[in-house]
Amino acid sequence: MRRESARGFSLIELLVVIAVIALLIGILLPALGKARGAGRRIKCQSQMRQLATAVTAYSLSNKEQWHVTWNNNALRFDGTSPRYYLVYPFRVGTGNAVVETDAYWAALYDTELGVATLPHMFVPSFGIGANTYLAGWEVTRCPDARYSLPMFRGQGRLAHDPYTLYSSYGFNGVTPGSFNIPLSAGRTFFEMRAGRRVPRKLGDVEFPSGIVFFQDSPEVMLEGNGDALSQMDQWDGLPGAEGDNWDKEYFRHGTCNVAFADSHVGGVTRAEAQNARADTIARFGGTRGVPLAGYSYPGLQGVR
Repeated sequence: MRRESARGFSLIELLVVIAVIALLIGILLPALGKARGAGRRIKCQSQMRQLATAVTAYSLSNKEQWHVTWNNNALRFDGTSPRYYLVYPFRVGTGNAVVETDAYWAALYDTELGVATLPHMFVPSFGIGANTYLAGWEVTRCPDARYSLPMFRGQGRLAHDPYTLYSSYGFNGVTPGSFNIPLSAGRTFFEMRAGRRVPRKLGDVEFPSGIVFFQDSPEVMLEGNGDALSQMDQWDGLPGAEGDNWDKEYFRHGTCNVAFADSHVGGVTRAEAQNARADTIARFGGTRGVPLAGYSYPGLQGVR
């Protein structure tokens, strides 16, 4: 009795199988990419809650003083490899005056974030060696952050050089009395004293559930001079890719993650930011030198 040999796949059948596999990959990859993007957005929001909790914990330990000085700088460390060193979040000058440094504003909360530092790490001749990361810093690095403004980069060569990798969130530094913003704009996180912007006690801030605490941003301190979500025009004149990248970085997740002073976190779409801008213009006739929706008073609609 003659046994028939097993029949193999024909070329056409193999091509059909390959085509089906390619089709499935084409369908699944975008869905997988969306799922990963959603995961990064959720991780960023979780980090924001951690950071907001750290700021609150610091204020509770310091008579509601959430910060020490105005700080519009971005460095997590300074120096050159292999001899990097940490930067103090502030220093005390003549007459016990508090002076800002080049440190990122969130560096003040390293202890609350569980970052272990020792005095020698701040000394240029000792420092942290070639390290560009300390455990705990990941809380201030948005997983989707790709860009920071040129002025905030330590060396300025890359979209995000090592000095600013862990400086992903911009604080609401909008201050009545600064940039012609009227004093009647409300009690924000800073106030003017003797011509200087100084932190207000956290418990004295108006609308803690309605104004931005900090947010996704390519810069580290939002001043209300075109950099707020209800403005978005400060850096339109940057050349080339810089001009394209700065505003995209606000919406790095498709939405802009925003933390509020009551520690809840939500997301703002570009359309919702444009609505806040329109609301500001409708109320005050412009976006400069006026109270700002979402920064001086509640006005960012659709926050989730």
